[in-house]
Amino acid sequence: MRRYPSSRRKKSNGRWLILSLGLAFLLASVVIALKAWTGFKAQPELIPAHTSLSGIPLGGLSSEEAAQRIVTAYSLPVELRYNQARMQFTPAELGFTIDAEAILAQLNDLQPSQNFWNALWGKQVQEITREIDPVYSLDESVLGKFLEQVFSLRYDQPPSAPTPVLYSTNFNPGQPGYQVTSLTQTIEQVKRALLSPSERVVEVSVSEKPAIPLDWHNLETMLRQIILLEKFNGLAEIYLQDLQSGQTMHFALRNQQDVPVDVAYSAASTIKIPIMVSTMKRIEEPHPNQALSWMQQMITESLNPPADGLMKAYMDNDSGPLMVTADMRDLGYQNTFLAGYFEPGSPLLESITTPANSRTDVYLDPDFYNQTVPSETGDLLANIYRCAAGTEQDLFSGQVTAHECSLMLDFLKGNKILALLEAGLPPEATIAHKHGWTNEIDGLIHTMSDSAVIFTPGGDYVLVIFAHTQEQFLYDPANRLFARLSQSIYNAYNPDRQAYWYEN
Repeated sequence: MRRYPSSRRKKSNGRWLILSLGLAFLLASVVIALKAWTGFKAQPELIPAHTSLSGIPLGGLSSEEAAQRIVTAYSLPVELRYNQARMQFTPAELGFTIDAEAILAQLNDLQPSQNFWNALWGKQVQEITREIDPVYSLDESVLGKFLEQVFSLRYDQPPSAPTPVLYSTNFNPGQPGYQVTSLTQTIEQVKRALLSPSERVVEVSVSEKPAIPLDWHNLETMLRQIILLEKFNGLAEIYLQDLQSGQTMHFALRNQQDVPVDVAYSAASTIKIPIMVSTMKRIEEPHPNQALSWMQQMITESLNPPADGLMKAYMDNDSGPLMVTADMRDLGYQNTFLAGYFEPGSPLLESITTPANSRTDVYLDPDFYNQTVPSETGDLLANIYRCAAGTEQDLFSGQVTAHECSLMLDFLKGNKILALLEAGLPPEATIAHKHGWTNEIDGLIHTMSDSAVIFTPGGDYVLVIFAHTQEQFLYDPANRLFARLSQSIYNAYNPDRQAYWYEN
């Protein structure tokens, strides 16, 4: 007889099967969970994506990697550009330190952390783009002192004045000065550069100061040296007036020793400048053609008859020279006079005593018909220059107009002799001058002079030089002396346009 399992046995077997399967699934779940947990814990702790510091991407990096990236970025040197110079300094030199640990500590509260169950079920936490702030230390006092020292010792420079070149007529040009415009502003620029990983170049604002004008003490020293080098042992007197500032230089040397200035000299043809001024005082515009022609001949050709003609025709036939003298007195010139006409045999109209020809320390036995001193001739030329420019009307209270002063300068510019002061000047300069010398009682030339307004790119000035020797004053050494003195002064005014002495 065949036996069949009972229904109770069948149910028991089914339960065991289900229980076994449940235990198997449970065990598998535990195994999977443990594996997932192990993998979760094994994952490195990374900085959330979309995290950056001043443009430095940190997302996906470990703390150690992020710290290294931060330190590397903020350790780059800062470059300062001062004019054409470039200088680089480390942040440490500038008193700056970045704190990477403090920066990364800000990440703790940036985004919710990813827990195990979210990771197990594949649930992603929404990531947020975040920019964290730099944490640093900066000692601004250290930075300021460091920059001040760097600029003052290495790059800032004071302006300089032209300096004479020994044994020449030339000058080394003065140099402009440079200085940081604002140290406070520069500190702020450097601070911004230190905090920027990419913009680490600072253009330093620099102020330029123009070169210092010539020190006239240096110029005078150079002129004295030229007189010495030329071995001139007579009497040389130099009067220089700057026509922009009114500053004057005036000295006299005899045998290389200083003597009081404004020695009385024979004026010779230099007295024709006062004659021209006195004539302009008395004629009206439109000027007579005869007067203009005589003035032109008197100045540019140094003819004497036109000078006498002007005084006789427009002043007085007998006392014209004394009227010129009176005009000079009206202008304040006590040592400039004309006491007779130029025509040989003309009588002496008056014996004139002046402070200059009354001196006993230096007496050159000047011509008693006409005399002057350098400062008065120079000042008269300066007044003509300012009158022509319309800046002053101090020639007889405006009786001589700016147009007439311009005409007088034009006549003086027409005096071309290519010698004395003119010989030392380059083509860029214009000279309006009257020279003078004459044979004295012994038939020799002892005194030479040249009185000029000199127009140059670097400034205009009046230059008057009188020189006297006891023996015959030879033309060549006189010409060389005047030319070298003239060129030195031109070069002092024009250090960037130097003229160079040459001999034919």
